[in-house]
Amino acid sequence: MEKTDTASTWVVIRTFNNKEMEVSSFLTKNHLRHFIPMFYTEKLKKGEEKPQMVLVPVVRNYIFLEKTLEEKDLRTKLSECYYPLTLMTDRSSGKLSEISDREMIEFRLLCDPDYSKTPKEFVETDDSKAIPGKDVMVVHGQFAGIRGRLLKKNQKYWFVKTVGGISVMLRISRWYCKVL
Repeated sequence: MEKTDTASTWVVIRTFNNKEMEVSSFLTKNHLRHFIPMFYTEKLKKGEEKPQMVLVPVVRNYIFLEKTLEEKDLRTKLSECYYPLTLMTDRSSGKLSEISDREMIEFRLLCDPDYSKTPKEFVETDDSKAIPGKDVMVVHGQFAGIRGRLLKKNQKYWFVKTVGGISVMLRISRWYCKVL
């Protein structure tokens, strides 16, 4: 059954054995909108002498899926996938870990592999939470309106946005941020 409300949510799929691209093909064939954070890296392809720039997943085994079906129907559809996968749930409640569409839009913007002007890092959520920081909103530039945390690491300020267990850290001037 299709969802009828306009505010969509996203869920996180965890794959195994680095099969996120194969699961992505399954999702595409089934017209399920999804997102895999990717970045460019140099890789030596078979038979090539020079490394080539290729897109690879930022974090292995994570796929963000727009939740367009009720949970039961979604689980049924995903069970048809040949590759093993699981939907991430909240540890305390056992319910699906849902991410708002607004948060996903911001996260996708920050993860854009073609926007290389700003240095960025991807870290596990626990690693970014270990560094003290303040809740802020970016007020200038391309990322204006995005909320996250501002923290200081190695004498530099970083803006951190966390979604579904992954944190993206961007080098943004602290003067571009307003403390909430």
